[in-house]
Amino acid sequence: MHDRTDQLADSRYLLLTTFGDDGSRQDSQLWVVADGPALGVWAPAHSGEAERIRRRPRVLIGPCDAHGRPTGRQLPARARLCDAEATARYRTSLINKYGLTALIALARSRFRVGLAGTVGIRITLNELEQRLVGPEWRPPATYCVN
Repeated sequence: MHDRTDQLADSRYLLLTTFGDDGSRQDSQLWVVADGPALGVWAPAHSGEAERIRRRPRVLIGPCDAHGRPTGRQLPARARLCDAEATARYRTSLINKYGLTALIALARSRFRVGLAGTVGIRITLNELEQRLVGPEWRPPATYCVN
């Protein structure tokens, strides 16, 4: 399970799919960092992503390119909003991973909305759902439909 998390954390962008009250899907392309066995992303505290996660923590995650186009399979996960301490750790991790680009984006954000205006989002893969839909299960060679 950790190897999938590591692969997603190593990717440049993460496609986060959240769900609205009516079940509609909303895709967001975000920077991603590792947080132990989980993943961390950073977003404005009152963004659509944060509001939908407050109501429905079930999400889909997968790698994507800079334009938000999926580059791999999306996996079921659970997301939760972080406290100020974890959000600060994510900011530091973003600067370590993305360098000057992240430093400038974080400085602009801090100037516009302050530190309380952004929130970290911790994402963990659903192990049970992953086992049910994951590629680990393959029918044995002796399997027959009849």
